[in-house]
Amino acid sequence: MKDEGLVELPGTVRARPPEETWELLARRLEGFGITRVARLTGLDCIGLPVWTAIRPAARTLSTSQGKGATDLLARVSAVMEAIELWHVEQPLPVVAYGPAEEVAPGCPVAALPLIAPHKERTLARVVWEWTPGTGLVSGEKRLLPVDLVRRRAQRPEWTPDLLRATSTGLACGNTRDEALLHGLLEVVERDVLYRDGQVGGRRRTLIDPRSVDDSYGREAVDRLMSAGMAVELALVDGPYGLPVCLAYLWSEDLPMVFAGGGCHISPAIALTRAVTEAAQSRLTAIAGTRDDLAGDPAPLDTCRFRPARTEGLASWPEVTARFQPVPGGFADQAGQVARLVEDVTGHEPVALDLSGEGEPFHAVQVVCPGTRSRIRRAMPR
Repeated sequence: MKDEGLVELPGTVRARPPEETWELLARRLEGFGITRVARLTGLDCIGLPVWTAIRPAARTLSTSQGKGATDLLARVSAVMEAIELWHVEQPLPVVAYGPAEEVAPGCPVAALPLIAPHKERTLARVVWEWTPGTGLVSGEKRLLPVDLVRRRAQRPEWTPDLLRATSTGLACGNTRDEALLHGLLEVVERDVLYRDGQVGGRRRTLIDPRSVDDSYGREAVDRLMSAGMAVELALVDGPYGLPVCLAYLWSEDLPMVFAGGGCHISPAIALTRAVTEAAQSRLTAIAGTRDDLAGDPAPLDTCRFRPARTEGLASWPEVTARFQPVPGGFADQAGQVARLVEDVTGHEPVALDLSGEGEPFHAVQVVCPGTRSRIRRAMPR
């Protein structure tokens, strides 16, 4: 997957080396409302780097977590997460006001994320504010309701409460194409996991953690096991033909199940994203600073872990052999994933550009009509 525009790093691929990214970020933290960036790693016994970025005046989440193979990568990840949320809190341009049947007759309103299902004919008559996006296959202008991004607390009182604004597809990158690929892969991951949940997890292939052969993936799994974690890994089949992974952690010192998901063109990166996200979720609970953590967690004696299987597990190299590398840089890969999404859903993905001109980073929200995601944060085991 070598390419002039790709910087390959342990567990990830970026458009810039992390040292350059951090140099650009460090002098702009105040502009994004970030007052503190802190290392959480030492609060747990695992040792996988996890950092947090704090925005006290945030209108969504005031803390954002990030993980990575090194402290620098985890610090950059946390700050990028915070910058994503800062951008989604800013007003979007409104270029039209009215019902879809008049303003945007081509918008598949019934396939957008809805709080409850409604008929296309009914939704086409609802009056919304509209903002411009870009079709990721055709490159043409597409209008979308602003409320796909604007949270309920930020909406005018008259706005109908029909659309569900989520962080799915929200991404920040060194370049626009890097952000687009990240957003598309997140949409694919959540749609595949939603489909798997609808059939009771029957699309999962359980993986033998000892068979992971990627160097960083092997290191991450070894750290978990050395820390006494029970680990369960799974590869989840979906209609996109992209690797989607799940990881579950449990230990006696904090007997709650923590989960992580990941999707990437590279199976190794999909796996390490799932594993490190599960470790990040555990550290987030230990730190206790995230705004949306449950205020009254379940008693520890109810959080028992069904023992992970140790026999009949699939070999990681064997089950991932079918995935072929996607040539080219971020633009080529984002274009291919966008076409996959359109083929599966029948709808073109659309990107809302959230960044202003001259910013050294690019924030986008990728909207893929016809895809679904969990309403609850939990990933059922």
